[in-house]
Amino acid sequence: MTGSYGVEDRFARITITFSVLLLLLGGIFGLAQVINRAPYFELPSFLEVSPKTYYTFLTGHGVFLAVAIPIFWITGFTAYLAPRVLGKNLRGGLLRLSLLMMFAGAIMAAAAILSGRSAVLYTFYAPLKAHPLFYLGAALLVLGSWVFAAAFFLQYLEWRRENRGRGTPIAVYGLLTTFIVWIEATVPLVIDVLKNLLPMSLFGAKVDALEARTWFWFFGHPLVYFWLLPIVTLWYYMIPKMLGVRIFSEKMARVAFIMFIIASTPVGLHHQLVDPGVSAVYKYLQVLLTLVVASPSLLTAFNILATMEMGGKARGGGALSWILKQPWGNPVYAGLAVTFIVFGIGGLTGIINAGYQLNLLVHNTTWIVGHFHMTVATIVAVGYIAATYSLLAELFGKGVKWPRLALAQPYLWLVGILIFSFSYYIAGMEGAPRRMLNIEGAGGPPIPSEWIYTLQLGAVGGIVMSASGALAVLVFFYSLLRGGIAVARIAPNPHPEEGDPYHPLLENWRLWIAVAIVLILVAYIPTFYELYSRGLAPVSPVGV
Repeated sequence: MTGSYGVEDRFARITITFSVLLLLLGGIFGLAQVINRAPYFELPSFLEVSPKTYYTFLTGHGVFLAVAIPIFWITGFTAYLAPRVLGKNLRGGLLRLSLLMMFAGAIMAAAAILSGRSAVLYTFYAPLKAHPLFYLGAALLVLGSWVFAAAFFLQYLEWRRENRGRGTPIAVYGLLTTFIVWIEATVPLVIDVLKNLLPMSLFGAKVDALEARTWFWFFGHPLVYFWLLPIVTLWYYMIPKMLGVRIFSEKMARVAFIMFIIASTPVGLHHQLVDPGVSAVYKYLQVLLTLVVASPSLLTAFNILATMEMGGKARGGGALSWILKQPWGNPVYAGLAVTFIVFGIGGLTGIINAGYQLNLLVHNTTWIVGHFHMTVATIVAVGYIAATYSLLAELFGKGVKWPRLALAQPYLWLVGILIFSFSYYIAGMEGAPRRMLNIEGAGGPPIPSEWIYTLQLGAVGGIVMSASGALAVLVFFYSLLRGGIAVARIAPNPHPEEGDPYHPLLENWRLWIAVAIVLILVAYIPTFYELYSRGLAPVSPVGV
């Protein structure tokens, strides 16, 4: 067992710091969007954006917060945590190569977006065309994360050979699940970039829009679980430690992770329920699989709530007063708990999105915007930040400066996200569209009155959320600069786990990966066979 993690810690400090910088930039883009979308807001000139700028900001907001931040933060957090739990180092050469590739890719993609020549949104739907640097950068960023995943898998295999018959520590179990799902998700993205998007951008090649959309959502929905699974891991790993109890059911936690591996990927068609050209049979199949992948989330909700109840009662709580006995004054615990609460609400609305009939009502409305800010935005701006507070002492050697502001940050986000998302839910049910800057009518029919106040209220929620994000960035960087040497930690130190139960079936990674691959093939081979056998209808690209 080694006690030196210099290479891993340098990697983690760089990637986590960079992810907080991206949060600042992406948050500014988001604030500009939500304010400009509020009907009839009288804005100062410096806050107003043109249509071209709006869609550039929309692209940057989505790509930075939904793709780049998770990649950098998750790889950094894994580089920090896995060696300490397993007691084994990652391979330094692979870490350096991964860091170089990820930074090069991120800079290339960011330059293409900020130039205004890649306003293709987070989904970069063909035949919208971005600058080639955008696609090359995105591909390099993903490939760099694959290099990191290889280093992590090799580290785990070495530990496994030395620890036969011992259960994988729950923290590493969750992180392994995260990267297995990530590989499952990103293979179709790389195929889409190499087959369709780069030839379109470099040579003006025609692209079939439906085929490209199908490849994207093959990637796009399992990406959600890449965002989520590290936070699920932290719920299982840190919440019991902070409460002084064990997980209510360790076996249930592992079953939930296995179910995420199996069912998180073959569900992308529920994003295409209104798309013509794909058989309803295949759509219904993936709706069913979507309901299956909701099951591990429900298992996790029960398991964590039961663990919280055990911890609260151990601290003197009663039948309901255990809720008040949680360490709500600890910013790390508060952040993880707020993430848990908000993701639960967002998950319930996700089941509505996946319903074949209800999807027709909410598709491409602001309902969808409210939903994914409940999920991914809260994970990034609250869950990742809460864990980052816990790393200030152990990883950066700094005390948390302004702990009251650190504590206020997740609660402020909770207020903002509830105002924002429920306003956008209501506006979406009234038909307010997403992805549009000006909906006042522009000389056409007047805007429906039902949209006005809900979108304006949504802007208020967005401003509160932006204030919460600004607090997170401020506390982090001020702590780095002025925090002094850490004298106390606000979360328990990670350490090698002892006595993790060994379940041979649940440790059979090959079996569960094979089951996942079979389900993916069942879900997508008929879909692509239908597309290609019918014949594609490629069109010329649109854009710069």
